[in-house]
Amino acid sequence: MTIENTKARTGSPCYAKQKHGLAVRVTQNKSTDWQSVLLNMRYLHLFFLLGCTSLFAQQQPFFSQFFYNKLIANPGAAGSTGLPTITAFHRQQWAGLEGAPVTQALSVNSPVLAERVGLGLTLVNDRIGFYNSTFAQAAYAYRVQLGSGRLGIGLHGSMTRYEADLSEIRTISGSIKPEESMMAPAYLFNLGMGVHFENERFFVGAAIPQVLDRGQSNGQVRHFFANAGAVLELSPTLRMRAAGAVRVVENAPPSFDAHLGFGFTEDARLWLGSTLRMSKTTALGGDALVAVGQYQISERIRAGLAYDLGLGAVRNGNAGSFELLLEYAFVKASAAQVVPVLRPRYF
Repeated sequence: MTIENTKARTGSPCYAKQKHGLAVRVTQNKSTDWQSVLLNMRYLHLFFLLGCTSLFAQQQPFFSQFFYNKLIANPGAAGSTGLPTITAFHRQQWAGLEGAPVTQALSVNSPVLAERVGLGLTLVNDRIGFYNSTFAQAAYAYRVQLGSGRLGIGLHGSMTRYEADLSEIRTISGSIKPEESMMAPAYLFNLGMGVHFENERFFVGAAIPQVLDRGQSNGQVRHFFANAGAVLELSPTLRMRAAGAVRVVENAPPSFDAHLGFGFTEDARLWLGSTLRMSKTTALGGDALVAVGQYQISERIRAGLAYDLGLGAVRNGNAGSFELLLEYAFVKASAAQVVPVLRPRYF
């Protein structure tokens, strides 16, 4: 039995690497001894591992602290921070599970032209097993005053680079040959659009991050994102934040996040809360309970941490998922000296 790279074929239930022109073809020998049977089983497992990876790769990155990283999916949120802001995320999913997803994201956004325009740039690196995707995304939003807040109508363009290093695969016979281990990178361009409204105590937005439906065989299918949140002041030193998000992907069940958090101290520097993630995809660990916390270290710096405990079958064999947030806002020195927190951001 052999495994070889060949042109992708349609009609199989898992054909992850079709977008890279790679498929796995199984050729079985006539031998029926137990060693051949065992090899066949291992290679068959490898086949499904290769194929089902696309189920993860085709998903847009999503973070548990979604209310602080709206720009990654919604270009209408560009400039909504009110200040030039840099936000960095690191997410380790299913820690302790070999080949589990790891995602880093860095976004920069700012209002310009008297806050009538928002500009943003996002860089994301997403890895699962031997599969890696990296994309850069530039966003533009036209922002109009609407009551006490601003409505942003935005577009973004993205370029994604896909690649895989099959040398990390281990089989009974050893590693895959070096000359067969690297796949040629593939590049895909896409467009996204979204609307976002935000004032000091409320936000709501909806977006389609990939308007051009490349199809599953090319690794990009159309997504729909929507989120909303509000803050209620319970006392001078206590605030309550409620937020929710919904994600819909073609040929997959929708998933929902319901978040409730509380801000402490007069300037709400400390936030603690939890999120319940609901999905019908329990086989992929779609259901989770998330503990989240953020702290405003200074006028310019905010840090956040989230821990996801899977409630589905995938919770076995891993230590949960961890997510780190670090945000820096470019507050003018003179303004920072006059006001301890120039503009408390609840989301």
